[in-house]
Amino acid sequence: MLGREELLELVDYKELKKANGDIFFEAKRMFDNSYISVNWIGIQSLETVVMGGNHILAMLREKPCQALLNSNRELIGSWDAAINWLAHKWAPQAKALGLRYNAHVLSPGIYGQRSFDLFYKTLKNEFKIKAFSDEETAEAWLQIKLL
Repeated sequence: MLGREELLELVDYKELKKANGDIFFEAKRMFDNSYISVNWIGIQSLETVVMGGNHILAMLREKPCQALLNSNRELIGSWDAAINWLAHKWAPQAKALGLRYNAHVLSPGIYGQRSFDLFYKTLKNEFKIKAFSDEETAEAWLQIKLL
């Protein structure tokens, strides 16, 4: 059985930290490159969403794939400030790099859920986007879409 450190060496894994050292974003590519899984942690700002979004784009440039599992299960609060950037800067680039499916795990808080509603309304014509309450169901949906 592999330990966490050995496992992370086998997976394309990256975490981003705020200036105070707190991790706000984790990304990993699945072994078979079927999708990229990201986890947003804590309070997000336009700056942190741009940093995380740009990392996703870098991963797509390096090795394109069609799907993203975007988890907000550890997110706190709203991310409305980033919707315009996501719609006009990030989404066109992600689509051009081959992204087609976005499985979104909702945050437990109402403010994060409201941000997703705005995100969905803005980008539903760019990608196939579906909201989920847990990662397992989101992953199963992606597996079906990628068959």
